[in-house]
Amino acid sequence: MWRLLSILAVMLVLGGCLGLGGNDNSQSAEPTPTPASTPAPTPTSTPAATAEEAAKAVINAIKQHDLEKLSGYIHPEKGLLFSPYGHIEKDAALTFKAGELPAWDDPKLYTWGSYDGSGEPISLAFRDYFNKFVYDQNFAEADKVKRNEILGKGNMLVNIEEIYPGSTYFDYYFSGFDPELSGMDWESLILVLEEHNGAWYLIAIVHSQWTI
Repeated sequence: MWRLLSILAVMLVLGGCLGLGGNDNSQSAEPTPTPASTPAPTPTSTPAATAEEAAKAVINAIKQHDLEKLSGYIHPEKGLLFSPYGHIEKDAALTFKAGELPAWDDPKLYTWGSYDGSGEPISLAFRDYFNKFVYDQNFAEADKVKRNEILGKGNMLVNIEEIYPGSTYFDYYFSGFDPELSGMDWESLILVLEEHNGAWYLIAIVHSQWTI
């Protein structure tokens, strides 16, 4: 009898240790799926699909002193060159990459080239240069606008096609302001553009006028 009871006791102990006849309520935790990462949107520098659209947007940005918008149209590889006169002195002219335009109130003096006639250096802060050699007239409302045609005639050779062969440019031209000067006070603002990856970008802003 005692032997039978001992055998039963051993079986009960073994059954408890092995979980025989028991209910296992524990569940294996399934791994939480990792959500797929959403790709960041690709920024676009400019939506201008034609040279005309780009020129219109640029001239309006210049008129409004909207440097952020203007920066969006700067050529991503060539940058933006500023020339105070129609004859571009590429070694002397300043070129800025996109996002590197000086602030409107930047007091730093930059040398932009040389004054016609005197040959003295054009040493001006960005705002002063802009007001004298970029938008000194309301070029957005110019008398004439021509594509790939230079309207202003003077003693200085305009060499845009030589410096930027294959480019497209728009000449915003005023024939003059004082009737007594017989057109010798004409002025132009010339925007030079190139196509890059299906969009049009600004590569040069050229101010042109009668020179000695």
